[in-house]
Amino acid sequence: MRILSFPLAAAAALLLLTSCGPQEAAVTDPEPAVDISQALLGTWETVEIEINCPSYQGLDTTIQQTIREADWGQAFGVRPARTVFTPDGKLKRTHTLQNGEVTDVTNGLWKDLGKDSLLFIEPNKTLYYRYDLTGDRLVLTGLVDWDADGEKDDNYRSVLRLVGRTE
Repeated sequence: MRILSFPLAAAAALLLLTSCGPQEAAVTDPEPAVDISQALLGTWETVEIEINCPSYQGLDTTIQQTIREADWGQAFGVRPARTVFTPDGKLKRTHTLQNGEVTDVTNGLWKDLGKDSLLFIEPNKTLYYRYDLTGDRLVLTGLVDWDADGEKDDNYRSVLRLVGRTE
């Protein structure tokens, strides 16, 4: 009986000694918060878009579309859209063909809504996005009316790459 109790007592003592000793607090420096109102300034290229429409144009049809960086030129004959964000809260998105011809320009406004949200106001639409900024990549997600059925029920995700910084 003593032989069995000694290993148990030794294990209990070891557990007590290691668990009751002085603990070193884990020291981690929190990552500095990114000031999106400064980090966003510059020219960004939309390199990827994912859309999921649960009720395409109000019908009982679901569509999902993914456009990756290589698809812009190969499948659609265009360059990725470029959006310029300026310090005065304005944005300008330019769509061009592969040959450089401008096909569309959208002017609008943008606003930082807090630690993870942005507001874009464009002609005839107001868009709210959650953002995740990592290095030179900005991911925007939100509910939009992609299929133009009058309902903001389409899941939108886009990835933008910083191509030029402005102060």
